[in-house]
Amino acid sequence: MKQILLATILSLAAFMVNAQDSWIIKLNNKAVITANKEDEDANVKTVKRSELAKAGSLQVFYKETEPKTGWRRSILLFDENDNELSRIDSLTSKSKISNATLKKGFQGKTKIHIYTIALPADPNLAAAIRVRRVHLGTLKLK
Repeated sequence: MKQILLATILSLAAFMVNAQDSWIIKLNNKAVITANKEDEDANVKTVKRSELAKAGSLQVFYKETEPKTGWRRSILLFDENDNELSRIDSLTSKSKISNATLKKGFQGKTKIHIYTIALPADPNLAAAIRVRRVHLGTLKLK
C-alpha cells in the first residue's frame, strides 16, 4: 500500500514539473497558432490580407501553469526589424487587438512577431527584475 502511495506521489510530482504554460492565438475567432513551447520556426502562420480587412480581432489567450497574482502580462507586437508596433497590457490572461490596428501595423511589413512579458504591477519591483520576452508566434502577410 505504501509503495502504491509513493508511486502515485512521484507520478504527480513528475507531472507537475513537466507542466508548461500554453497559449492560443486567434484571428477572427479562428485559432491560428496553438502552442506550449517557444519555437520561432514552428509557431508561424501565413495570413491573407483579406482576413485583416474583415471586422474582427487578433486575440491572445495565455495560460500560466502557476499564475502570479499582482503581475501584469503584456502582449507585444514587433515587426521583422524588431521595432515595437503595439503593446497590450492586461491583468488577465486574454489580450485583444482589432484587425484595423493590426492592419495598420502590417503596412509595409511582411511579418509580425508576437511576444509576451510579465512584470509585477509594483513599479519598484518591476525595475529590479530582468525581463525576457517569450515568442508566442509569427504572422506572415500574404
